[in-house]
Amino acid sequence: MCQGNIQHPAPLDEGTIAVEQARLADLLSADEHRVTAPRLAIYEVLLRANDHICVEHILSALAKDHALLRIDKSTVYRTLDLLMDLDLVSEMRHADGSAQYELTLHGPHGHLLCNQCGRVQDVPLAELLAIQQRIGRDHGFRVDLHDRALPGICAACQEGHAA
Repeated sequence: MCQGNIQHPAPLDEGTIAVEQARLADLLSADEHRVTAPRLAIYEVLLRANDHICVEHILSALAKDHALLRIDKSTVYRTLDLLMDLDLVSEMRHADGSAQYELTLHGPHGHLLCNQCGRVQDVPLAELLAIQQRIGRDHGFRVDLHDRALPGICAACQEGHAA
């Protein structure tokens, strides 16, 4: 399963979660999508995680907190696609093809992905763009920051004591 953020973001308060749930319902209605309990539950899991999260962790949280809904993996994927279309969630792909999802509430930013432990570290987007520009200027090479992620090895893995 996926690893979360090295920085461990603070949980969202209940008021923010309620406002975001209402925003989802409004966006769904405005785009003529149905407001369903599974969609709201999946978004709630993302809001409560407030971190990078994989489908397996979403399913685990749904089984624990919304067991009566019996939401399957295909419903989670379809809902994540819809949430991305509504610009509420973004997807980050790893080199192995696995994906993690996060809220777009925190604005655009980049990621450092550890190839050993799978941990993610948020990086200000300006830092990644500066690297991209410097490489372009110095080497005439255009770096593709499509996923806004740079793979490598985190400090803990380099020191041999990853979490």
